[in-house]
Amino acid sequence: MLTHVPGPPREVLTPRGRSLAYPRLPWPMRAANGLLGPVAPRLWPLTPEALKEKAAARAGGPDPAADDAFDKPLAILCRSLSDEVQLTCLGRYLLHHQLVCGLEIRYRLAQLAQRRPEVFTAKVAAPLFITGAPRTGTTFLQRLIARDPRSRSLPLWEAAHPLPGGDLAEARQADPGPRIEAGRREAGMLHRILPEQAHMHELAHDEAEEDNLLLAVGHSSALYEGTCLVPEYTAWYTSADHTEGYRTFRRILQFLQWSRPAGDLWVLKSPGHAEMLVPLFDTFPDATLVQTHRDPVTSVISFSNMLAYGARAYVERPNPHLIGAHAADLVERALRASLRDRAGHEHRIVDIRFQQLVEDPIGEARRVYAAAGRPWHDRTEREMRAYAAAESRRSGRHHYAAADFALDVPELRERFAFYYDRFDVPWENR
Repeated sequence: MLTHVPGPPREVLTPRGRSLAYPRLPWPMRAANGLLGPVAPRLWPLTPEALKEKAAARAGGPDPAADDAFDKPLAILCRSLSDEVQLTCLGRYLLHHQLVCGLEIRYRLAQLAQRRPEVFTAKVAAPLFITGAPRTGTTFLQRLIARDPRSRSLPLWEAAHPLPGGDLAEARQADPGPRIEAGRREAGMLHRILPEQAHMHELAHDEAEEDNLLLAVGHSSALYEGTCLVPEYTAWYTSADHTEGYRTFRRILQFLQWSRPAGDLWVLKSPGHAEMLVPLFDTFPDATLVQTHRDPVTSVISFSNMLAYGARAYVERPNPHLIGAHAADLVERALRASLRDRAGHEHRIVDIRFQQLVEDPIGEARRVYAAAGRPWHDRTEREMRAYAAAESRRSGRHHYAAADFALDVPELRERFAFYYDRFDVPWENR
């Protein structure tokens, strides 16, 4: 997985750990990795120069040299992916494609700003951001609120394809159908590659999705460390000022609300917002933040399982022990940052405990609406109740344990004592 960290011997892995470290991949993935592996670096280079050149060609300019705000993190990420990570052929293709698309988005929006500057002076009014440690109900809460007809969420197809083809100045007339269909196909392909994904985080092309893909355009998302770990890039990410990245994110939202008018009230979500409260409130001063709370040990173990399973699409021989340690570090980092940086913003933050959200989702949604100053209507409640009832009937439980990731539960309890004390979150014995 990482070039400088040997994987654990097979005999020390649990059965679940072995299935994660030695995955049985679908035959098309095995064939592609075997046949194209030797030529993958030439087909999909991960160098800043090659990525910029390809993005500029697709965008029709501007000159890549004119956009240097994110040159440093791009160079670090490319070096980290090339030198530290053992990528599969598919992983290299996916990362190459994503990085080119991110650059192309920035280039095309820069072109539009020269022709239609008013698009980027419009206000993103009073957005609602949902955050919390992974696996704490953030997806359920976002999709619950997205049932409000006046909500404006980010469906997966739009997160993956925020810009239509052609002249962006004519984007308001663009048919979103091709992008919706592309999102539907891609979600279906991901479910074939990662069939267990639906039990962890369901990917539906027309459901509200996380902001990570759009935050990654400005290098303000932990997306890359979540897929490949990338130690050097993570060191930069955790020490950088992400204000400019959040401003880039706002520019994308400004374009989206101009090009595809929908509901007026944004409801956005990412666990990563928890460690980005400073740039978030600097960029969106009238935002309301909702933070969900659950036993962080449950979060770490469940998050480890999700990362280790998804890693098979990107890296050779995922290392569940290394991923477990990284998941614990990432969750602790985010929770400590959220406590540190909420000073002065408490009046804009709503804290929701997972158990209360499960037991009374409508009551908790009402609390969010009251704090955000959003109107509540009968239709809003009907739509939310229908969604909550449907979700309560969903079945399926994924089986994993702390030992699969070499995690020690008592040690984690002690490590997160600061969080239990602050939010009075109960331990879960699962």
